[in-house]
Amino acid sequence: TGGQATGSKTSAMVQMQKLGRFKRLLGQTRKPNTDWKPNYGLLTRRKHHPLILNGYPQFEKPYDPDNRKTPPTQKKYRPPVPPPVVKASRNSSDYNEDNFHQLKSKFQFEVKGMFHDKGYLAEKEVFTAAFNLHLVGWLKIRSNFMLGHVQGDTYALSYFKKYLEEKHLSKEAGTIDWVRLFEYNTGLSTPLQYRHLYCEKDWRKYRRRKAHIMSLYEKWQIRRLQQESLERREKELKVIDEKCLRNY
Repeated sequence: TGGQATGSKTSAMVQMQKLGRFKRLLGQTRKPNTDWKPNYGLLTRRKHHPLILNGYPQFEKPYDPDNRKTPPTQKKYRPPVPPPVVKASRNSSDYNEDNFHQLKSKFQFEVKGMFHDKGYLAEKEVFTAAFNLHLVGWLKIRSNFMLGHVQGDTYALSYFKKYLEEKHLSKEAGTIDWVRLFEYNTGLSTPLQYRHLYCEKDWRKYRRRKAHIMSLYEKWQIRRLQQESLERREKELKVIDEKCLRNY
């Protein structure tokens, strides 16, 4: 009996505390001002949220050429349609002197020699010769070698092949020691792999170039010392054989 009275008294106090707290909160809560913002009740409209891209809201802004952040258009970029692949006929009887120029070919070449002015003059002459023949591909020309991959008309490639093999290079540009042609192929499908002709430049930084030059210089010094040692040894053996001397 005593415990039940104590429990009921405690529960009544808890309820009174909750009721008092609720009344105090009602006193602090402001009533909605319907004149400032209409209350639609159950017919409340949905909020308009902006488009979120990469965590940033995208708002509509007027066009401003100085504002580079404004997208020029919302149209999705679609790349141009590639041209259809036309496969060349592999039958040799389909070609004659009249339509043989329609056959596309390619080959790669390697040239060794000495080209002046870091190969700039040789690069200009070889590029001009290939460009005038309407060839496409790439060229890499340095002071002591040439590399390249050219594609185009079969007649044009035969002329360029003759240009390389007969070493039609001016003395101001340099001299060609030997030429090697490889990866020769005829009957390519169009469009070709390359669309234009370009030269591959040396874009290395000075630190990389200096390290390469130092390594070449060290190799040259080693070869020079080995050659001098061989010549000295041959001279000593010649003196021993001529004077009949003993070196033991």
